Amino acid sequence: MFPLAPKSRSLTATLKWRGKATTDGSKPHHSVAILRRTQAYLSLSPLTAPLNNWRLWTTLGWLDMLQTYRRTSLGPWWITANLTVFVIAMTFVYGALFGVPTKEYSAYVLSGMIAWYWLSALLGEVGNCFINYNYFIKSTLIAKAQFVWATVYKVFLTFMHNIAVVAVYILLGLIPLNLYTLQIVPAVLVLFLFSIPATAIAGILFARYRDLQRLISGAVIIVLMFTPVFWDANMMKGWRTAFVAVNPFHYLIELVRHPLLGQPLDQSTIAVAVLLTVVGWIVGTLFFRRYERYIVFWI
Repeated sequence: MFPLAPKSRSLTATLKWRGKATTDGSKPHHSVAILRRTQAYLSLSPLTAPLNNWRLWTTLGWLDMLQTYRRTSLGPWWITANLTVFVIAMTFVYGALFGVPTKEYSAYVLSGMIAWYWLSALLGEVGNCFINYNYFIKSTLIAKAQFVWATVYKVFLTFMHNIAVVAVYILLGLIPLNLYTLQIVPAVLVLFLFSIPATAIAGILFARYRDLQRLISGAVIIVLMFTPVFWDANMMKGWRTAFVAVNPFHYLIELVRHPLLGQPLDQSTIAVAVLLTVVGWIVGTLFFRRYERYIVFWI
């Protein structure tokens, strides 16, 4: 029998502590083997280290959200209110221009904008993750990956506030509620996982090149125009369809839009989204491991 390890010990300390019970040459207990395999998997990338201490990055993200909207009347609900007003305005103007029924176009724009708010944050706000937490980086030994996860978690909290508008649309009968709606859970999980390496890369680049944030902030509106958020991808004809086919933001938006509208996901959308996530983690891990040590000198 193995004695219980102290609750305050980390995963690494627990493994070493329990390993003392198997120094006689016998096979370790199956629970110890599972813990060791888990540690091996998590150690493949420094970006996965925060999984061992998820309370830290969730608390940091939550406190950052509170600090951002401190002393405001609506708090983060201001984003939801702005989203609602924007969707209503776009529905009355572009719905008439495109000749699309108001009910259908309103739901289409809403679902697209909810996804776009997340992706636009990846292009701008999340790049400041290390700059915003510079005090902690300079004065504590907290792993820098914790701030990456905290920043993405803050974006996730904003996303959940915006989902409240979808709930209102469902209650009003503007969006159907069916089994396809449940696909939003794995879709958000994939988007969250994709955002981790994207934020790590952007955070390092923004810390090193301060002009990059200004450049990308100006390019966000251009990316929005080339991404089918307000318009349907099927409207593109001929060689212009290439703007949709090679646009990674299109697939990530469709990954969220279809479940929110109660529609099944396309196989191509799933394949591209998963591929982007896998490639992102490979590149992000190599990039973060190479330049993590220099962050403290750049912020």
